[in-house]
Amino acid sequence: MRILVPVLMGQMARPVISIGDALAISPGASGTLLALVEIRSGRDNEVFAQEQRRRDMLRWVAGLEYDSDVRRRLRLSLRITANVASSVRDAAAENEATSMVLEWPTLESARRHGLIDLTRQLLTDHAFDLMFVRANRRTPDLAIAPRSILASIRGGPSARAVASTGARLADAFGSSLTMLHVQTDTQHPDRSRREWDSFDQIVEELRRPATQVRVVRHDRPAAGILEEALGHDLIVIGSRLNQSRAGALLGREIDRILRRLEASVVMVRAKAVAPFMRNRQTNGSER
Repeated sequence: MRILVPVLMGQMARPVISIGDALAISPGASGTLLALVEIRSGRDNEVFAQEQRRRDMLRWVAGLEYDSDVRRRLRLSLRITANVASSVRDAAAENEATSMVLEWPTLESARRHGLIDLTRQLLTDHAFDLMFVRANRRTPDLAIAPRSILASIRGGPSARAVASTGARLADAFGSSLTMLHVQTDTQHPDRSRREWDSFDQIVEELRRPATQVRVVRHDRPAAGILEEALGHDLIVIGSRLNQSRAGALLGREIDRILRRLEASVVMVRAKAVAPFMRNRQTNGSER
């Protein structure tokens, strides 16, 4: 697993960096913190202006240190760029990144517009898993250090990525891990059976005896996740799979539910989602 964590100066970066550090501590994993020094046409092209921006970025990154039991694993790489998305793609290729960790842009994000633009462009790439981090709204710029993690798994291509991400983070932080499967009567029985079989197989493949397993029935899966999330510090979910709104990461209901959570969230969009979506003729979401 090779992690890339791109950051823009001024964004709420500690939550993202802490998740990147935790993932990079896994056996055989490595990670890079990509600090993007943005320049524009005109005076920013002068050597002095670029060097000043580079120094400003180094000072900003140095100020992001945080207290944690997780050992720092991300190496720092600075890149001067006039095109953020292009530079991120180049860095991903050079580092052979398998997973990218990004801040989940919200209304409270300090660099919301830049993050939204970067997210939209990276969603068209499918060479790596995308992990979007949204910190607890009460502590938006503090490192994430969960004691309890809930990974919500249904079916679809993101399911295994959600499970493995939850397990890696639990191992790194020493957290308890609960795997949740929400069933609903509104689904076709065949689909419910497939999702249950997939969930059961994923839990078996993890081979983590300490993992707790919760299977609940709820007429609204998103509301079921909210109820089960109480008491957990970090929720790991998969991105939506709805062709009617291909640019959206989540369905409207689950998005509204997540805004009410008093917990941090990591949303995973597996690289396998794209071809799956092109071949699948269904509406639904992976939660």
